[in-house]
Amino acid sequence: MSNSNKWGIVLAAGEGSRVRDFLSTLCGGQGIKQFCSVLGKNSLLQMTLDRVQQLIPRERILIIVDKRHRSEAAAQLAGWPEENIIYQPANRETAPGILLPLAHVSHRCPDATVAVFPSDHFISNERGFMTHVAQAFEETELFPESAILLGMTPDRMEEGYGWISCRTDEQDKSSRAVGGFWEKPPLPHAEKLMRDGALWNTFVFAARAATLWEITRHTVPELYGAFSGVRIMLGTAHAKKYIEQTYERLSAVNFSSAIFARCAERLRVLAVPEIGWSDWGSADRILNSAMRVGRLGELAARLEQQRVDPLLAHLLSRYEPYSAAATYEDAAVA
Repeated sequence: MSNSNKWGIVLAAGEGSRVRDFLSTLCGGQGIKQFCSVLGKNSLLQMTLDRVQQLIPRERILIIVDKRHRSEAAAQLAGWPEENIIYQPANRETAPGILLPLAHVSHRCPDATVAVFPSDHFISNERGFMTHVAQAFEETELFPESAILLGMTPDRMEEGYGWISCRTDEQDKSSRAVGGFWEKPPLPHAEKLMRDGALWNTFVFAARAATLWEITRHTVPELYGAFSGVRIMLGTAHAKKYIEQTYERLSAVNFSSAIFARCAERLRVLAVPEIGWSDWGSADRILNSAMRVGRLGELAARLEQQRVDPLLAHLLSRYEPYSAAATYEDAAVA
């Protein structure tokens, strides 16, 4: 694959409602997850962009942001190419959140292969993680009609994650065909999946842009039609108005459940060993990550300064006995 064909999309348009109050207390401001600096001076979005730039130059990384967060994005993305910051008119869930920047990528590079990255993940061993992203790009050369997902090897039971099972007939290959794909199954089902060797869905994946368009056409044709129109209009004087009018008609569509879960035969998974990955969707997960890198004391001190409420104090107390234990190595949280 030509390096000029490698593109990245960073998803930074979410609200993070489940953890927003906690992060507002910890970091101040609105507590919008991707714009918060939790460990170290950089926000989750800035950490994600630094990580992605280990593999893809910034001129080929597009960031999707909600227009309501324009001021936060402008402050954190100073010096970033203006044409690479895509403001969505409204939040219509992750499928439109991916397809809008994908339309921009396809407009600029029709033969692109794209890797997609959420901006609200914590990863201790970032270099090791990006090595697997590079391998996912290589797998798209071998399997051009498939999307290659990164599946994290779980080290504990977690509710609220998606799960991926692998077929057992491809032991000799780096990536394996997906046997099943579940978006946040009930706890008893998740426990069985873990016992059976399933992987967490990180929602980091690589695929040819043409493959993602074809998968979308097959699973949600009305969404494919809407964004095909967007692709045609990009570069014209009417593009902005057309996109706004399109979003007025769009329903919310989740990419995992509405697209990936319906086309498991077009998915492959690349297993990633345990490297300190967590989707920071709850205060519990944030505190757990801080404990594992030996930096829980920093968060405890900040919360104490903010006169943390009794509920948060109780949550923090669950981790304090273990705060000196750092089980993750190569923590990239300077």
